Amino acid sequence: MREAPSRLPEAGLCAACRHVRQIVSARGSRFYYCGRSETDPAYRKYPQLPVRECRGYEAESGETG
Repeated sequence: MREAPSRLPEAGLCAACRHVRQIVSARGSRFYYCGRSETDPAYRKYPQLPVRECRGYEAESGETG
């Protein structure tokens, strides 16, 4: 697996969250992995997109929402 170079706005909040890792499969499918799922079971590893609300969202720049 490799991380993709850019994030798509169609992912909603995940596109700009500091906890997300975008995974691209060998066939080109994109998945958004939530890093918060590693420490909190309330978060899904691969949330259904687009994510419009998330209490754990933190912008890449450090802003919360």
